[in-house]
Amino acid sequence: MELLENLQKLKRQLTRAQFEKKFQHPWLIRELDEDERPALFRTMVTNIKRGAPPAKRAPVAGERYVRLLAVDPSRFGIYPLSKSGSNPWSDRVLVGRASNNDIVLRNDRISKLHAYFQCGARGIWRLYDAKSANGTRVDGVAIPAGEEGLEIHSGQLLMFGTVATEVVDSATLYDSL
Repeated sequence: MELLENLQKLKRQLTRAQFEKKFQHPWLIRELDEDERPALFRTMVTNIKRGAPPAKRAPVAGERYVRLLAVDPSRFGIYPLSKSGSNPWSDRVLVGRASNNDIVLRNDRISKLHAYFQCGARGIWRLYDAKSANGTRVDGVAIPAGEEGLEIHSGQLLMFGTVATEVVDSATLYDSL
């Protein structure tokens, strides 16, 4: 996961065109769980019972994560669709719960190796389900496990099990920082 502060610093140093040239890959944005968010300060109260936290929901049309990123950046994680060097497949960006994936999503509903991205001819990205237990969806359409993946584009919503993400290109991310 990229630190938002680092990306905001780069935005101050680079023009939009330079940012796009430096980062030619798409990005994933997801809402972080409360325990993953940076806290300015935390207070522990032991004598008050709290109910379950409100359920997170996938964004709906007109309410994309990239728009909400500008309002409350601490709520979101930003993941580059690029190799981290942690896995043996040089042509795939792996997504899963295990720490050797390129994009690590810590969630019980995510398989150790849940899905993967491949960049094909002309820079077109495809998402494949890696026979995950809880499935992978692109804009609500399930990807059949082990078969042809689906082409992805900026602005689409991806679901890895119950974890919602939005795909954005570098220009869109730059504008929202």
